[in-house]
Amino acid sequence: MLVWYVSYGSNMQKRRLRSYLEGGRPPGAVHIHPGARDGSAPRASSPVTLRGSVFFAGESKVWTGGVAFFDPDGPGTVPARAYLVTREQFEDIKAQEPACYDRVLTLGHRDGLPMYTFTTRARGDAVRRNPPAGAYLATMSKGLREAHGWDAEQAGSYLAACVRDAHSPVSA
Repeated sequence: MLVWYVSYGSNMQKRRLRSYLEGGRPPGAVHIHPGARDGSAPRASSPVTLRGSVFFAGESKVWTGGVAFFDPDGPGTVPARAYLVTREQFEDIKAQEPACYDRVLTLGHRDGLPMYTFTTRARGDAVRRNPPAGAYLATMSKGLREAHGWDAEQAGSYLAACVRDAHSPVSA
């Protein structure tokens, strides 16, 4: 069965996603991924925009610094990238992510196939924020430019706004 895996973080960059499928260590990361049972490339990819917001929290063992999470109840819109993969590949990608990505969200359908992403169960307004590492942001920027055709300035402005939010106090 085919599904759309939707990435709003570093996996928007094709080269980064390949490390989850083929195995290996992406540039700037400190962790080596074992890869998926089926290491073939996605059948297609497409830019998508989600309702919600991205926030950084926790501590990445791969990049250091905060990890990107999607809050479907947050304000605004989130540029993302959808990859057409097998259900098994989606499960293998998720299995290689940290345990804090403990919530799978169904985002609707595209071309008659379900769209999924994963994030944290924690509410975006109730977690302690933590700014991400520069290498993580650089990978996200490359992904935004690849998927959405943005220039470096537009990607940088979007990410800077997300990082500013990482310094925001947690709501009471």
